[in-house]
Amino acid sequence: MKNLFYIVAILILLPCAVIGQIGHDGADIQLSGFLKSKKTQEPIAGATIDLLSKDKESLRKQITKVSGEFRTQKIDFSFIRISALGYHDTIVSVPGGNNLIVLLEEKPLLGEDIIVTAQKHTTYAQDVPVSISVVKSDEITSRAPEAIDFALRYIPGVTVTESQINIRGSSGYARSVGSRVLFLLDGMPFLSADNGDVKFDALPIMNVDRIEVVKGAGSALYGSSALGGVINVITRKPTDSLHGAISINAGEYDKVKYPEWQIPGLKGRFASIEGGATGTIGETGLLASFADRRNEGYRLGDDSYKSSGFVKITTPFSDHDRFETSLLVANENHGGFLYWKDLNHALFPSDSLGAINGRIHSFKTNLQSSLQSILSDHFILTSRASVLFTQFSTDPTTPGGATGPHSDATNYNLQFEGNSDLFDSVYLTTGILGLYQTVHSDLYQTHRGISLGAFAQTEYKIAPLIFTLGVRADGVKYDDSTSLGSISPKFGVTFNAGNGVDFRASVGTGFRAPTIGEKYIDQTFSGFHVIPSPNLTPEKSYSTEIGGSYRTQNIYLDGAFFYSLFDNLIEAHFVNSGGSEVIQFENLTKAKIFGHEEVIEFYPLSNDDLTLRLGYTYVFPQDRITKQILNFRPRHLVQSRIEGKFGSFTLSSDFRYISKYESVDPILIQQVPNGDARVNAYIWDARIAYTLQGLFAMPVTLSFQVQNLLNYYYVEIVGNIAPIRNFTFRVETVF
Repeated sequence: MKNLFYIVAILILLPCAVIGQIGHDGADIQLSGFLKSKKTQEPIAGATIDLLSKDKESLRKQITKVSGEFRTQKIDFSFIRISALGYHDTIVSVPGGNNLIVLLEEKPLLGEDIIVTAQKHTTYAQDVPVSISVVKSDEITSRAPEAIDFALRYIPGVTVTESQINIRGSSGYARSVGSRVLFLLDGMPFLSADNGDVKFDALPIMNVDRIEVVKGAGSALYGSSALGGVINVITRKPTDSLHGAISINAGEYDKVKYPEWQIPGLKGRFASIEGGATGTIGETGLLASFADRRNEGYRLGDDSYKSSGFVKITTPFSDHDRFETSLLVANENHGGFLYWKDLNHALFPSDSLGAINGRIHSFKTNLQSSLQSILSDHFILTSRASVLFTQFSTDPTTPGGATGPHSDATNYNLQFEGNSDLFDSVYLTTGILGLYQTVHSDLYQTHRGISLGAFAQTEYKIAPLIFTLGVRADGVKYDDSTSLGSISPKFGVTFNAGNGVDFRASVGTGFRAPTIGEKYIDQTFSGFHVIPSPNLTPEKSYSTEIGGSYRTQNIYLDGAFFYSLFDNLIEAHFVNSGGSEVIQFENLTKAKIFGHEEVIEFYPLSNDDLTLRLGYTYVFPQDRITKQILNFRPRHLVQSRIEGKFGSFTLSSDFRYISKYESVDPILIQQVPNGDARVNAYIWDARIAYTLQGLFAMPVTLSFQVQNLLNYYYVEIVGNIAPIRNFTFRVETVF
C-alpha cells in the first residue's frame, strides 16, 4: 500500500495549497445579506454570488455561508448575480444599505432533479454522464412500506431478491452474503462488516427525503461494492418551525386459493405505528422518529417484530461550519422460515431447513456525523465518520437444542472530501478515506479488515459539453494476509443540444472486495458443509453507457444502451475436500451483460395532479466461458405508475412485470424440493386516499391499499412464495 499513501498525501496537500491561493484578502465589507428559499424560507448555502460591473461583466465570485449569508468586498460593482442549483438565476442591483435579503424562486422542470450521489456534490441530473433515478418521499410513504427495499422494487432497472439489490443484471443472489451495489445512508456506507448486506429494516422510512440511484460501475468515486451501481438513502433535514406526523397502519393477508397451502389458525394480520417530530431550538435543528411493526406473516414460521428509532441533530459551529450527527437503532425478532417444504406445501417450512420454533434476533445501530466547512469562497471540506454495528443470534430450532449461529460485526468509517470550483469551467472533487472492520462470530470466527482509499475527479465545462475524468486507488487487507489493491478510472461526457435534449456517454470500472463472510465462513448447513476460501480476490467490472434524454414541462424521456464485462465473480460451488463434497466460494465467473433501458414520464396537466411513468429494461446476462445465462437475472423488467389527484382524493396504481429467471443456483435446486418452480411475475398494486381536516384543523389522510391485487403466486427466491395479496388501511396526520 506504499504507493497509496503517496497518493493520499498529494490529495491532502493539494486542497491546502489551493486554499492558500484563494483565501480572503481582508478588504472591508461593502455589502452583506442573506439568501433564502422563497418557498421554505430556509437559508441557501453554497450558492454563487457573482459581482457584476455596470455592463454586467463578472468581477469576482464567492459562495454563501452555511447560514445563507454573503459579504461582498470593497470593489466597484453595480449588480450581483445569484445562482443556486434548483432555483432561477437572479440579478439584483446593489442597494444603498446592508442586510439585503434575497428570496429565490424554485426552478422545477420535469426530469431536472438535483442530485448529490453521482458526482459527490450537488448537480443537475442532466449534467451527469450516467443513468440515474430519484424516488422522493411522497412516493415512498404513499405505499406504506414495511422497509425501504419495497420502494426500490419500483425503480426502473432495479430488482431486489431478499436483501440483495440488482441493478441492470449486475447482481445475482447469494443468501445474505455480499452486495454488488454500494448502499449508502446520507452518503456513508451502510453494509454490514460480516456479510456485506443491507439492513433494510433499520432505515427510518418516515424521515427519508429521497433515494438516489446511480446505475453502472461507480468505484471511481465510491470504491468497493460499487460494481453495478450506488444507492443513497438521504434523510430529511430538520425544519425551522415545529412539525410532526404520526401514522397507523393495519392490514391482513388474503387467504390462499389452494387448500393444501392454508395454515390453520394463521390470521395473517399486520400493523405498525410510526411517529416523529422536527423543529429548531435556537440555531440547532432536531429531528426524531420511531417505528414499531408487528407482522404475523402469510407463511408458517415467518412472523416478525420490528422496532426502530432515529435522531438527527444539526447545528452551525460558525458562519462557515455546519455539524450534523444522527443515531439509528433497530431491533428485530423474526421466525426462521428459509424455504418451503415442497410446492404442494409452499407456505410450510422445510423439515430440514425450516425453523418453526427457532427464532432469529438482530440488533443494529449506526452513529454517523459530518462537518461541512466552507474554507474559502471556492473550497468546501466535508469530514464524515460513522460506526455501524450489527448483531444477530439464532435460537435453537428445537427446545433444548444447540444454539444457532451468531455474529457481532462493526464497521468504522472515516472520510474527508474536498469540493472546489477554482475556475468557472473546472470543478474538482478529491477525497481520502479509511475503513476498519471487526467480526466475532461462530460462522466466520474472529477477523479484522482494513481499507484505505483516495480519489480525484475533475469536471471540465466547455459549453455545451461537460467532460468528467476521475480515478480512485483502493487497498484492502484482512488480518495478516497480503493486501488487495485496485485502481478504478472513469471518463464521461455530456452534451446539451438545446431545447431540452441532452446526450451522455461514460466508461468506468468497478470492483468489490470479498466480504469476511465469503472468505471465512465455516458452517454445516442442511447437511452441506461450507468451508473457508481465504484466497478470494476482488471482483471487477468494466462498464460503458450511451444515453440521452428529452425534457419539457410536461414530458420526460430517457434512454440508454449499456454494456458491462465482469471478471472474477464470486460464486459458491461444490468442491472435493478430503474425499467428500463440500461448498466453497471461489472466483469462478467471467460474464458480460448488455441491454437497454427506456423511461417515460408524462404530466399531461399544468401541475402534477396527474402522473404517468413507464420504465422498461432489457438485460442479456451471459457467462463468457460457459455461454450460459447468469443465475437470478430477469431478462425483461417493466415498471409503471399512474397517480391522479382529484380534489381531496388521490388514486394511484403500480404495475410490475419481471420475467422468470432462466437460470438459478444448482446448489439450491439440490437443497430445495421443487426448487426449479418459477414463473413470470405480474404484480399490480392499487391505492386510494382521502384527505380531510381533523381536530385543531390538522389534515388527516385516510388511505386503503391493495398489494398484489391479482393475488398472483410467484417466487423471488428459490422455494419462497413472494407476498400474496394483502390489504392495508392507513391513517396519517401531520401538524
